[in-house]
Amino acid sequence: MARAGILYSHVAAAATGLAADNKNPTVDTVREALGGTGSKSTIAPMLKRWKEEHQQAPSPAAPGVPPSLLQAVKGVYESIKTDFQQNLDVEKLAHAAGLEQLADELQQSLAQQAALEQGVKALKAELASANTTIAQTHQANHLLTVDLAGARSEQAGLQLRLADRASEVASLNAQLTQARAQFDHYHAATAAQRAEERQGFEQRAALVDRELVTLRQQLLHHKGQAAQLAGQLSQAGTENARLHQAAELAQGEAARARSESERAAFQAAALSAQLDKLQARHDAMQADLSDSRTTLAVRARESEIAAARLAAAESEARAGALEKQALMRQLTVLETELRQERDLARERKDDEGKREK
Repeated sequence: MARAGILYSHVAAAATGLAADNKNPTVDTVREALGGTGSKSTIAPMLKRWKEEHQQAPSPAAPGVPPSLLQAVKGVYESIKTDFQQNLDVEKLAHAAGLEQLADELQQSLAQQAALEQGVKALKAELASANTTIAQTHQANHLLTVDLAGARSEQAGLQLRLADRASEVASLNAQLTQARAQFDHYHAATAAQRAEERQGFEQRAALVDRELVTLRQQLLHHKGQAAQLAGQLSQAGTENARLHQAAELAQGEAARARSESERAAFQAAALSAQLDKLQARHDAMQADLSDSRTTLAVRARESEIAAARLAAAESEARAGALEKQALMRQLTVLETELRQERDLARERKDDEGKREK
């Protein structure tokens, strides 16, 4: 380590003394002249500076050199030395400015690199969020597809049950028609014997006919409502159990109505022997027909309620389809933005690679 206090003036004095003794001023000789103090790394730049200042100094003029020439040579030497020092200072300043500019550029590069790293982290976070949204969208679409398939299966089952119900209604109409025909035949057979009773019976039969026509119209109306219900079945998963129960009740009621129709036919066939009891049986038939009308009215109301619920379910299905379309559009936008961000990141990376090269 150099001893504190070694200055350029000490090195210059030691080097001048060595030169005056016709010795070569080197780092070792100068250090020895300084008493062995000072490190070589400290003495070397000072000795180099001294040599630069004295190596081009003119030697003492030989005897006979004019003083004016010696003075002119000294002037030229000083001028060259001054110009060299000025150029050296300019170069040092330019070098320092270049170093400062390089340091600024380095700081800017580091700042840009940090900004790019933050952008990459943000893009990674957005990518993870987009992947999560895509997974959730796929799961929701799968659930909607499963629900739609189940609803379509239930719709097919309901349509089959409605077809069975329509065939049972047609069978009931046929049985009612047959009962009416038997009743008319009984009218024709007993017309010759009891004209007055026949007239009253015909009036009652006309009333029954009108009621039967009304019942048939109501049945046709109910059948039309059932067909409309079958056409509107698109989403009825939540009401399937109730509709199944209603169909089973309708089948039971149709069976009861068929039994009542068979009973009416039997009563009409027995009227030939029990004409005096016709009025009572006819009243019983009217009561049964009134019950049938009430039952059909209840079923028509249930059909209207089911149609309203099916319409609500269809509206929910349309809303689900619109939501699905919105999610798909949002997914497309996210994929486009992600692709653009990736392209920008790739371009930035290419630009950084080019700048590094």
